Amino acid sequence: MIKKKYLLLIITILIILVIDYLFFYKKILNYNNNLNYNNNFIVLTGGDNRVKKSLQIFFQIKNKNKNLFISGVGKGFNKKTLKKLTRQNLNNEKIIDCCIQIEGISRNTFSNAVESLKWVKSKEINSFVLLTNNYHMPRALLEFESIFKDIKITPYVFIDKNKIWWKKQINYISEYFKYKLTYFRINLLQF
Repeated sequence: MIKKKYLLLIITILIILVIDYLFFYKKILNYNNNLNYNNNFIVLTGGDNRVKKSLQIFFQIKNKNKNLFISGVGKGFNKKTLKKLTRQNLNNEKIIDCCIQIEGISRNTFSNAVESLKWVKSKEINSFVLLTNNYHMPRALLEFESIFKDIKITPYVFIDKNKIWWKKQINYISEYFKYKLTYFRINLLQF
């Protein structure tokens, strides 16, 4: 009798997890990219050439009052690296020197949010576009929205280009559990 209760409990938990994961999966596939005429951008490094893709978007913006914050760069990544990545763009050195800031302190999404908040306050920004991969965006938004009060965040996602189906699914499932842990840390531990 006790074994049946445990088995029923385990099956119920698994069903709830699968349903919850399907909602997460639907979320990561349904972001609508829209820059909303915003000139301020924060990109979280890692995964599938996020910096290169963000630079392409940033250099297409015609407004001269634009800002890009690259959060969580690795050792050796600096403005010289940016100049190499953007040498085909007109006035790239001038734009990099005036309008792009990089930081290498962050080592996770929470510290990305903390360092980004310092930058946003220093620039007196009231809205920005957050750029990251689609599977990472739910967790990134959780972290950012928990500390960015009264600042509008517009998500802009890059699609994971991993061609191997099972590797992509493992990545999504891993991110789902990170998302749930972040959700519980932010929402349950604050009471």
